[in-house]
Amino acid sequence: MSCQTVLLYPRPYARSPSSLLVIPLLPIARNPNLPIELWTQIFEAMEVGDKSVHLLSVMLACRKFKDIVQPLLYARASFVHYSSLKKFSDQIHVADAKWDSLRRSIHSSPGRWVRTLDVSRIGPLSNVHRFSEDSSVNMEIMALQLDSLLSDLFPLLPSLEIFAMNPSFIFSKRGFLSLGERDGVNRLTSLRGIFYLPSHGLREGFVQLLRNAVYLEELEVIGPDIDPLEHDIMSLWYGQPPLPVVSGPLHLPKLRELTLMSSLHSSPLMQSLLSTPLPSLRKLTISPYDDVPSSASSLFIHTHGEMLKSLLLLSRKSWPTRLHTSPTTLLRTCPSLRHLSLELPLPALQLHEDHCLEILSVPKPNHESWLLINHLLPYLPSLKAVRIRDVKWLRKGMGLRAMETGVQGEMREWRRRLMRKKILVLDAEWKDTDSS
Repeated sequence: MSCQTVLLYPRPYARSPSSLLVIPLLPIARNPNLPIELWTQIFEAMEVGDKSVHLLSVMLACRKFKDIVQPLLYARASFVHYSSLKKFSDQIHVADAKWDSLRRSIHSSPGRWVRTLDVSRIGPLSNVHRFSEDSSVNMEIMALQLDSLLSDLFPLLPSLEIFAMNPSFIFSKRGFLSLGERDGVNRLTSLRGIFYLPSHGLREGFVQLLRNAVYLEELEVIGPDIDPLEHDIMSLWYGQPPLPVVSGPLHLPKLRELTLMSSLHSSPLMQSLLSTPLPSLRKLTISPYDDVPSSASSLFIHTHGEMLKSLLLLSRKSWPTRLHTSPTTLLRTCPSLRHLSLELPLPALQLHEDHCLEILSVPKPNHESWLLINHLLPYLPSLKAVRIRDVKWLRKGMGLRAMETGVQGEMREWRRRLMRKKILVLDAEWKDTDSS
């Protein structure tokens, strides 16, 4: 008799004691008892497309699935509106207020489940009450509210690994210290969209954050635009020496991607990074300011360029437009480079021996760009693609004359010339066809 057999016995004093066999009317479901780790991997594979719809429906199936899916929903928190972030923060604080020290974890749930916090899509004045007719006043109020909310939220997120900020907002010293002095700061691997203003208080808080985040792998810092009308920036244009190193070198052995945008060339952050060994750095995005006195962008590339695989020169689009040249020795400074993206005005790159470059990006297809490419082609035997960074192929259905004139005509001519050397011409979306 199998272990699934159920016997029904009558009362002990029955005249004819016997046992009755109870047979189930429906077949018994024999589902394998999978471990939680396998269920977690199954539900993570469902995070394709609109993951919240799928995972929410799974969470309502049973209590076991709810316990598995709920941490996945909180693991990647992304917000578009400030009101949604406020509700999320309130829920985290309410859960933390009910937590006690008798639990197995010292940190409450769902706060300890959050690994990614993305607020980069929260725009200025988005979904916020207008306190004044002056938009600048409203933006300052919005920035203060966001800074205060995040400063109170960071200590409750001990497992945070990725944080993405909108660079339109400036973090206060309190915000940097809250993020950098919380439990689990050594788990932080990515910081994006951080606006860095090299004032005394902010630079201390941000440098302290970088000093504690020793396992950081990705860092994106955006500074203010150069304004020659301001007195404190004017000294840069008259050749004043760079600021001294105030905090010493940092310890960032795992930093792989680094973005330094706008006028960070003589800031204390740049001086600290110049003296910091970056053995894992492979991708660098930096604003070229080679012709600005006391600029450190060229020095930075020269210092950390030996192991770079990707170098992107990019300037912020501000008005009035100020164009600055790039170093002419980029390819010799970065011998391992695979992708180089140039900025206007194009530098007269110097190269007298073969280089392993595979992708060369230029802003627009014009005569000057072609002369540069034609000059470098004999020294680039591994070149596979030339990318036009700011132009897209016209969509299918446009007339032939539109395809053959202007920028589109220049791109098609480039494609005909480079096709002989088996080199692709890609547009801003990395497409090699105009769908014509």
